[in-house]
Amino acid sequence: MRVCILFNTSRYIGRPDIESVYDEVNMVKEALKQLSYDYFLLPVDRSYQWIDRLKERDFDVVFNLCEDFDGNPEGESWVAGILETLSIPYTGSPPTSLSICLDKIKAKILVSFHGIKTPSFFLPNSDNIKFLPLILKPIRCDASLHIEKKNVIYKVEDYFKFLEEVKNLNVEFFAEEYIDGREFNVSIFDDKVIGIGEVVFKTNPKVLTYSSKWNKKSKEYLLTPVIYPAKLDEDKKREIENLSLKVFKILEMRDYGRVDLRMDESGTVYFIEANPNPDVSYNSGFYRALKYAGISYANFVKRLIEKALTRSE
Repeated sequence: MRVCILFNTSRYIGRPDIESVYDEVNMVKEALKQLSYDYFLLPVDRSYQWIDRLKERDFDVVFNLCEDFDGNPEGESWVAGILETLSIPYTGSPPTSLSICLDKIKAKILVSFHGIKTPSFFLPNSDNIKFLPLILKPIRCDASLHIEKKNVIYKVEDYFKFLEEVKNLNVEFFAEEYIDGREFNVSIFDDKVIGIGEVVFKTNPKVLTYSSKWNKKSKEYLLTPVIYPAKLDEDKKREIENLSLKVFKILEMRDYGRVDLRMDESGTVYFIEANPNPDVSYNSGFYRALKYAGISYANFVKRLIEKALTRSE
């Protein structure tokens, strides 16, 4: 067995969400060593030499850790599309899923079409506001980039102030109904829910900011721990599992993924977003879910490779 580990490089050095891919690469390398599989690393960059290397086909499968292309998250689906075009077996979700899930509005529309509740939303402009409270989110960004506490809006004047502050960011935002409740991260692997984690908010507003996710020295990180498993009664746990698996299928996710949900005080569960090919480094929620489920990292890697090869038969 020879495995090509495909991963993104970036000019955005210093951003922990982007640099986490190197932790993933090292972890997959160690797992492949345990499995006695041969491997080599293939970084994706603007030289495009990696495409020529892929064409050589002196390997059995690609372990796809590519999360963007030169810092552009839309490039994640482009790279998967190249693998599809070259008929190369690879791990993880297909380009259609990667593209749809990146666009939070498209994902919400598709999921709601199938009868799953998701918070109301609208596209902001200079003179409209349809409800409060709301949270302003980038339409096409990963890893909570551009999410801060000030994104949660309670007053009309703060809404227009925020739009003025971000108008030169070259980032398109949408306004989503703010659900002030519990937040769950549901990890799915091999067509099963392997863990439901809960973000415990020890501060208000209840929002997972960029610092909450990535800056381990920040107060926000310390005040938003994630616990496994979430404390749920059996009926609610089953409801969340079934809903998440349905979302996984609707959005054409494959192999492994994460579904993020919120539950309000009445117990109503809302789809927030989905993450195909989520971060699987040591610090990730998905890794904690694997540990909770008793699945070794080597077995996780092995199973992804087996599934990719089965699809190519």
